[in-house]
Amino acid sequence: MFTTVPFKSVPGLDKPVSEVMHRGVIALPATATLADVASTMRDDEVHAVLVTGTDGGHLGWVTSGGMLRNHGRDWTVAASAADAITQPAASVAPTATLADAMNVFIATGASHILVGAGAGEAPIGVLADSNLVAFMAQ
Repeated sequence: MFTTVPFKSVPGLDKPVSEVMHRGVIALPATATLADVASTMRDDEVHAVLVTGTDGGHLGWVTSGGMLRNHGRDWTVAASAADAITQPAASVAPTATLADAMNVFIATGASHILVGAGAGEAPIGVLADSNLVAFMAQ
């Protein structure tokens, strides 16, 4: 069984997320088909796609795991990207620390966090939990 170590003891978690995040966001409208989502994941080599509403709001993430759970659905028309959202569209400011981001990952269960996506703000990037793990392994 794992025992937890206070994550603040990991060196470097006081860095801003803007130094570790990926710039840009791969997004599709809520009406996109699951085939569109799968093609986007393949073509852009990502594990999650942000789903946006008609107003441009961030509805949530469709992840590769979520796509696997939707394998039995008609990917052409019957199910939309909005139907396959599995994670919330949590966000942090670019100046937030990696420790702050870790708290968001733990609290929301999300594997991806939008960076710079405050109210009415377009996100400037994405921080994945795998980015944080890779940083901690340095």
